[in-house]
Amino acid sequence: MEWFYADESRVQHAVALEELPSLVAAGTIRGGTLVWNESMADWKVAAEALPDLFPIPLAPPLLSPAQRRDMGYQAGPGFPGQRAPVDTLAVLSLVFGILSLLACGPFLGLPGVICGHMARKRAREESLPSSNGGLSLAGLITGYIGLVFYGILFTIYIIFIVIAVAADAGTTGSPLTP
Repeated sequence: MEWFYADESRVQHAVALEELPSLVAAGTIRGGTLVWNESMADWKVAAEALPDLFPIPLAPPLLSPAQRRDMGYQAGPGFPGQRAPVDTLAVLSLVFGILSLLACGPFLGLPGVICGHMARKRAREESLPSSNGGLSLAGLITGYIGLVFYGILFTIYIIFIVIAVAADAGTTGSPLTP
């Protein structure tokens, strides 16, 4: 019986039934290759049409980290209860955010916000559960609060300077003359 298979470029090749095992062994025909013969109504993957040549069932494609996270799937390199390592950017974000509240204002608030956004993106892509998302969110919040607080403080400072200059400009005479 003559069989047909379609290669990666969808070109159809005719082969005898006796040639199929050697083509499978050579890797020319794989489990996902489409095959057909006269007894079939439609093309099928080789693993379905020729189960004798493919005794091992086809494994599904590997899931991406985002798909595993969306499905809550924890298989793979991790063991039950295993967590992803703590991301340095998430820790830096939190440290910079806290320091921006205490003393350093925008000098560490802005790096805290930048590190926080970068760490949040990394945390969303992790396949294992971790505390990186929470650390980076806390760093973002404290960084933004520090930026806003010192922004308001700077604005009030400028307003006082403008008021002082305006009040001084309204006085007549020089402070040096008796």
